[in-house]
Amino acid sequence: MSEEPAPFALEAKGLAKTFPYGDEVLEILLDIDLSVVAGKSVSIRGESGCGKTTLLNLLARLDTADVGELYWNGEAHDPKLPPGPWDAARRACLLGVVYQAYYLIPEMNVLENVLLAARLAGSVGKDAKQRARELLDRVGVSNRERQLPQKLSGGERQRVAIARALLNRPKVLLADEPTGNLDERSAGNVMELLLEASREEDAGLVLVTHNPSFAKATDEALHLVKGVLGSP
Repeated sequence: MSEEPAPFALEAKGLAKTFPYGDEVLEILLDIDLSVVAGKSVSIRGESGCGKTTLLNLLARLDTADVGELYWNGEAHDPKLPPGPWDAARRACLLGVVYQAYYLIPEMNVLENVLLAARLAGSVGKDAKQRARELLDRVGVSNRERQLPQKLSGGERQRVAIARALLNRPKVLLADEPTGNLDERSAGNVMELLLEASREEDAGLVLVTHNPSFAKATDEALHLVKGVLGSP
């Protein structure tokens, strides 16, 4: 008897999102279907303002959809309902998010920033600290763990953000223009780190990017045009 296939790491069905604009309603996302497999990467490109970040926010349940279905590792979540108090901990366990602006806490040092992911998941301890140090070594900033974020370069800050996103061994990484604030060399290094982490950690990767070369490096490349997600 054959085994049932493993659930998608992330799956969205029929997601749609509109925003009121004066007397009009702007249709931002229309009937979005997206399936992300563990260890595989998907890129999403599109013009500025087309709804790429909105889509990531819906996938992470940081925003509500008008209609649709959402599954994290096979577990159903209603994207139409506002996030409940338990969602932050669940999200911290299943999803790792990397932003263009890093969002490191300026008053916390590098190690403390990485451990924030464990605090959200309610699992701070020796194992989490060991994992954090291993990740900082892996992304090349182990010698900076006691530094405050403002002492780091942009590339170093993004490496710390990636380590934080990976701390809880998430099923999916969501990366929103993670190289947008970086020079060409740092951007290439960060992109390589994300793709490597996706493969080695067996985590799906959803990458929003304007860079066609980075999009081409992913396993699947999609375009968001007039609210519709599809192949270029």
